[in-house]
Amino acid sequence: MPMRSMSSLTRKITADRLVVVVILLGLGFVATVLVPGLRLSSQLVNTSAALKWVADQQRYPTIIRASLETLRDRLTNRGYLQESVDQLSDATKKLDQSVATMTAVHPGNWLPLGGWSGAESIAGARAEALREAWSRERATLDPVLGFSGVPYVDSESAGTVLNTTGHQLERDLSAAIRVSRHTLPDLESELGNVGAELQAGNARAARQLQWVMVMGLLIAAGLVLLVILLLNARRGQEAKLKAARQQTVDILRTVKDGLFLLDENLVIGTAYSGAMETMFQRKDIAGLEFEQLLRNIVSEKTLATALKFVKVLWAERTNEKLVKSINPLGEVEVHLATGQGKFETRYLDFEFHRVRVDNRITHVLVSVSDVSSRVELSRELQSAQRQAQAQVDTLLGILHIDPGHLASFLSDSNAAMKMINAVLKEPAREESMFRKKLDTLFRQAHSVKGEAAALGLSSIESRAHSFEDDLKALREKPDLSGNDFLPLVIKLDDLLTHLQSVSELVNRLSKFQVPRADGMPAREETGAPAADPEATGPVNADGGLAAALQQLAERVAGEQEKQARVQCRGLEFVPDEYRRMIKDIAIQGVRNAVVHGIEPAAMRLEAGKPQEGVVRIEFKSTGEGGYKLSIEDDGQGLATERIKEVALQKGFITPDQAPNLDPKQILALLFQPGFSTMDSATKDAGRGVGMNLMADLMRQVGGRVGVATAPGKFTRVTMTLPAPRKPVDDTVAA
Repeated sequence: MPMRSMSSLTRKITADRLVVVVILLGLGFVATVLVPGLRLSSQLVNTSAALKWVADQQRYPTIIRASLETLRDRLTNRGYLQESVDQLSDATKKLDQSVATMTAVHPGNWLPLGGWSGAESIAGARAEALREAWSRERATLDPVLGFSGVPYVDSESAGTVLNTTGHQLERDLSAAIRVSRHTLPDLESELGNVGAELQAGNARAARQLQWVMVMGLLIAAGLVLLVILLLNARRGQEAKLKAARQQTVDILRTVKDGLFLLDENLVIGTAYSGAMETMFQRKDIAGLEFEQLLRNIVSEKTLATALKFVKVLWAERTNEKLVKSINPLGEVEVHLATGQGKFETRYLDFEFHRVRVDNRITHVLVSVSDVSSRVELSRELQSAQRQAQAQVDTLLGILHIDPGHLASFLSDSNAAMKMINAVLKEPAREESMFRKKLDTLFRQAHSVKGEAAALGLSSIESRAHSFEDDLKALREKPDLSGNDFLPLVIKLDDLLTHLQSVSELVNRLSKFQVPRADGMPAREETGAPAADPEATGPVNADGGLAAALQQLAERVAGEQEKQARVQCRGLEFVPDEYRRMIKDIAIQGVRNAVVHGIEPAAMRLEAGKPQEGVVRIEFKSTGEGGYKLSIEDDGQGLATERIKEVALQKGFITPDQAPNLDPKQILALLFQPGFSTMDSATKDAGRGVGMNLMADLMRQVGGRVGVATAPGKFTRVTMTLPAPRKPVDDTVAA
């Protein structure tokens, strides 16, 4: 066909119609060529196998005939018969099976691969003749096959002669041989006829297959012609599609956001924006699973949630607008490898949109934006707001604190920070030295946290508590090294910076104090409870410690859902040398009493106690130049068995030591570093530092500490201090 005619025909026949024609011709090719060709080839294979099988059956009549002749000769010669009988029996059984198979209701079943109708008709036509010929032969073979025993008997006069069964076998053999001369040739002839007819059917099938192949060639030629026409029709469309694809590539290459499609299996399509490779620092994006794209750059929890979220988008009943509000990949933090083991933290915003074709979801379009700058700016604004709010909260807290007590706290905290810094700088190599450094850091941080809690300075308390968290993690490590202490510097710097900012704020506020009429600086009411009427000494001569302890007790009791008040006596007589030490011990004693001793109001009422617990703190002289400090609560007392049980669990004592401990030794465990009966630590108790702090302070000044308790009644901690020999350095006392 000339090319001009083909082009004209192409214009008349649309491309869609050509596709339909090609499909119809393809179906016709399958129906007229492939299916008949497959059937005919299967027929050729089956009939060939059937021919071989029939040929194998034709040898059994010959074997039967030979076995009968051999039996007669051996019987005549008085020979051994069993071997020939077995051979005859085997051939008979095989021929029984063959005749039964070929004369069955569905004779084609004997053919390989399920048979063929042509062979079935051949076997069916010969079935009656085969069955009749074999029945006649089988009837004469049964007496011979049924023979058993010895057919001979020995005679002195005649030698070996036939006995009665032998004579019968001889007669049966003669009858069988006589009948087989007629029936076996008939049987062989019928089997030969079956083989001949199968051979003829095979030849017919081969000729039909040739015609089918010729038809296939003609149809294939028609298909080739139509395909050429179809390709010619598609050529113009492909040029347009190529131009459209190039435009899409240009758009994807220049767009700043990441764009890609996800199929139902959450696999990324081959087309994606060029920004994807820069954004995710990889080039193998096409065909990548969405899970692999996110793995190792987001947390496992975020990854699992994101995969569940995307799968939900494929459900038709899912409200797309509603589900977008719970998008777990909105402004998600990712960590991208930049080489040499380094990572860069970025913030990406993923948006998901369903793609529908014929009202069916086919893909999910994902757009990714790098919002790192926006997130960082937002965080800077939030940080500035938090700092401003913290400064306001701190300012409001400072206004309600006694100036003298606040100045004392800032001075003591500054000394503690210097001590912590000195301990961190102190070189150490042995494990015991590292543990000693850790205990010292714990005591200093705990002292700052305790007084901050007593004054209500929550911002300082929370930072000191966070510092203790890091110390606790180090305490739980089996082995310590100098490098383990390096991260503490960051938390220490944050705490020190905040303390300095509070100190600067206090200095600024002092410049704005309005003088009172009597010429003294004005002071706001602290809201502390009235002093104990039994307490002696000038009002507020204790530097505001009693008011701070009451405030601390109310705050801790409120968080524990309890009620408590503090009664102080003699704190105004504390020597300057012991001032900070007594303050730290009193703060720790109040916290321990409220957390561990004072019961909830309901429990106290059931025990016949007032619902408000009382913590009594008394400082007095012993008359010998020394002093005694006692901290007593009217709570539930200490359970020695519970203390011993916890000590066993945490390894402070061994199972062999536990039965031999007396109550005094058990109570002494309370002063061990890290020992606490609480299962989990809070900001007020549970780290095992407070009681150890008391014991350590007593050791530093040569004092003694003791514990007395009565279950359900009270717990009293008593400390005996010697007369101060010289001024005690605050940095050591803490």
